[in-house]
Amino acid sequence: MSDDATARPPWMPSEISEGSAPPAWDQDEGDGLVGQLLLAGFTYLAADGKTVTSQVQFWGKIVSATPKGIEVKCEGKVWTGQTVNLPPHLSMYLAAGPGEYRLRSTGEVVKDPDLTTAWTITQSEESQN
Repeated sequence: MSDDATARPPWMPSEISEGSAPPAWDQDEGDGLVGQLLLAGFTYLAADGKTVTSQVQFWGKIVSATPKGIEVKCEGKVWTGQTVNLPPHLSMYLAAGPGEYRLRSTGEVVKDPDLTTAWTITQSEESQN
């Protein structure tokens, strides 16, 4: 494992799949995310790729968007005041339909978020040892 890989947050893949490249960054599109209310969810899987080990949900306002990440200032019962830096993959931030969204993890209801994003993180075989 390289030094670069050990400095990565746990949700970020340790390497890009062979033959693929990071998505292109569009600063105008990134700037359009700033100020939007985001509802985010993470599902963590065991190395088998099937067993769910945990799920996390949070919500907040996007405060910046750069090629280094999408920064969210969290709101809500558990995450208020925390800042989370999410991957800068613009295609993963989707318009949310109007309505009320209930967070399973806290029971909170988020009304009419602007965007949603969902990520699945699979534990590596090495991290199980």
